[in-house]
Amino acid sequence: MRQKVSCNTTINRELINEAKSLNIKLSEVFESALLLEVKAKKRDIWLKENFKAIKEHNQKILTQGTFSEKIGQFDD
Repeated sequence: MRQKVSCNTTINRELINEAKSLNIKLSEVFESALLLEVKAKKRDIWLKENFKAIKEHNQKILTQGTFSEKIGQFDD
């Protein structure tokens, strides 16, 4: 199991009170939302870093086709 750490954050008082009254586990919600945000940010960074290679690859496929197009297809 991963080690947990505490952190301080500022959140709207009414929202926190409502969430607590609904028995929402704040740390679970925060951790889930933060995990999604981290994954999205990493994806965006990866796409930005690899944009040129992806664009070149897609252009190559458009002009030369895929490997399987060159060898033909299997008959059923």
